Amino acid sequence: MLASLVNSVDSGQLYTTAGMALHTIFHSERVVGILLTLDSLLIYLAVWIFVRNVYSAILRRALLETRLYNRLPMSHLMHFKMVGRWLRVSLTLLLQDVLEGLWYLTIVGGFIKRYSYYLVPYIAAENPDIRPMEAIRLSRRMMNGHKWECCKLELSFLGWRLLGFVTFGVTEALWSIPYEEACGAELYARLRSEAKAAGLPGSERLDDDALFERAAQETLNRHYADILEREDLIVNPIVDLTPVQRFFAQNFGIWLGSTIDKRIYSRQEGLRHQAATGRLELSGEAYPERLNRLWTREAAALTGKVSYLKPCSVWSLILVFMIFSIFGWVWEVGLHLMTHGVFVNRGVLHGPWLPIYGGGVTLIAVLLFRFREKPALEGLAIVVLCGIVEYMTSYLMEQANGLRWWDYTGYYLNLNGRICGEGLAVFAVGGMLAVYVLVPVLDEMLTHVSLKVLAPLCIMLTLCFTYDLHYSHAEPNMGEGITDDAVTVVLPDAGTISEA
Repeated sequence: MLASLVNSVDSGQLYTTAGMALHTIFHSERVVGILLTLDSLLIYLAVWIFVRNVYSAILRRALLETRLYNRLPMSHLMHFKMVGRWLRVSLTLLLQDVLEGLWYLTIVGGFIKRYSYYLVPYIAAENPDIRPMEAIRLSRRMMNGHKWECCKLELSFLGWRLLGFVTFGVTEALWSIPYEEACGAELYARLRSEAKAAGLPGSERLDDDALFERAAQETLNRHYADILEREDLIVNPIVDLTPVQRFFAQNFGIWLGSTIDKRIYSRQEGLRHQAATGRLELSGEAYPERLNRLWTREAAALTGKVSYLKPCSVWSLILVFMIFSIFGWVWEVGLHLMTHGVFVNRGVLHGPWLPIYGGGVTLIAVLLFRFREKPALEGLAIVVLCGIVEYMTSYLMEQANGLRWWDYTGYYLNLNGRICGEGLAVFAVGGMLAVYVLVPVLDEMLTHVSLKVLAPLCIMLTLCFTYDLHYSHAEPNMGEGITDDAVTVVLPDAGTISEA
């Protein structure tokens, strides 16, 4: 689904379709051109203002935190969202870009003002509540007398930039760019200290002292008292599980107990996960978010509501498999119907399901459950698992039936036409969406359905699917629009024949 969307944008198909639709309405190529240009400009500006700019401030804050602390929890990367200042930060950095752009019209003025506004992202990173113009003025005051010093610092990295050019950016990605950014953070820390010592007007707004000095342990104990008080509840198991139940719950996210025990167990696992970050902050290993004046009591509360850590019952997993298989079938049938105007029963099976969708989601949910607390590792594991599953599915289906139901030949980073880089990237995004949002939501909804309804439904669907699987093994669903457009027929003696 995501690949189709990316291809429609990248290939120009989306713009061509939109242009034809607009031309039908306005009957003017000039109007269509203007509207499409404005649309593209608005999309670019939105990404630039709300993503690119804010990312630069997130990077600066991460560097400031890791100057003093050894650990950077993933949740800290969403600091601006958690304190409700994402928009304020984006507007601050937008103002910096606009003013710099205007000064560059004078050429020399742009070069000077670049260093005058050098500290704006760091100021916004420390205090995202500061007003845009206030951050600009404070940066100018702090950089007064330090512009040439900052220029010389940047010139000292020239050798690293040349090495990056020679190595096609490898040394920049692995060393020099992080090194340069870390030096920028150190420069800000020194200039901040000088500004506060001199009582520079506006320096009182730089009030996140925990970024630069470790808080006293008594202060930390007071702000993280709930973690200390609930330590026994968080660490010691409440639900008495058998070794088999605990093994499947912890390693595969499969629940084999009662629904009531599942809710208690899930809440405790959520508390444990939330408390893990709190313990890092309490021990001084990570920046203590709760000392930030913008951090709300509600955001810091331990609720245990971490939905993606909940194990799923066997009945839920069966229905997750069936729901995603049916959804995949509806999507592909609908896509083919809209594209070619013909209804085609897609897939090797005869029923309304495509098991590669349901099977992929279920395998990710079960086999990779242990990685859910580490999103980066989860994403990488999804790529590897889905690549293996898709490749082996294609290979085995071709060996069994002599046909290919998809072929990525010609795609970037494809392997024998069975998998490709684009597809694996789509699997990573879709898989993350499934395990962190869709599967937990479906499981929560199914938890409220009576077992008297759930069990017969699962058994009936499983029997129908199993029969279809057995029947389609001997009589696979095939034909125009079902197998790949270039159908490959494997003959035992004559080799391979391809026909359009």
